[in-house]
Amino acid sequence: MSFHLGEGSVRIEFDEGLYPKDAIYGAAYVFIDRCWVHLDRAGDRRIQVTLKSKKPGADTQVYAGEFQNELLGQAWRLRIVDENKKLVESITARALGGAAGPPGLDELLAMDIGEETAFEDPLGIAMSWEEKYKKKGKGEGAKAEAEGASGDASGGEKAS
Repeated sequence: MSFHLGEGSVRIEFDEGLYPKDAIYGAAYVFIDRCWVHLDRAGDRRIQVTLKSKKPGADTQVYAGEFQNELLGQAWRLRIVDENKKLVESITARALGGAAGPPGLDELLAMDIGEETAFEDPLGIAMSWEEKYKKKGKGEGAKAEAEGASGDASGGEKAS
């Protein structure tokens, strides 16, 4: 990376081996509200960025430093996106699948229900009494009460 200060402008060269082209474009985009931005090919695998301030008297050396910092941020964001691409795709696919909702009556009737699939629960309706009425958050007393209640449920109703 090298830069050259001019009158009201700064010219910076980057190696594409160190900074991806998309990161350079992203960093340049951040500066379009303050500077006139010009991108050019400076050589084999080198990109030249020229920033010319839209305001007269601006400190172009500050722009050069800010551009380099923004370029590092853009390169880091690209790397994070690449590393998490499969996770994001998986979450998106699950969200879209969930948005379709549970199967309708026609889909349930069209299901092949045999001995192998008779006990499957595609809607998640089947739930034991213990799972449905289990008390939460009261420690051992609640746990013991739930265990006692499950014994009552399996042995019949308790007379009161």
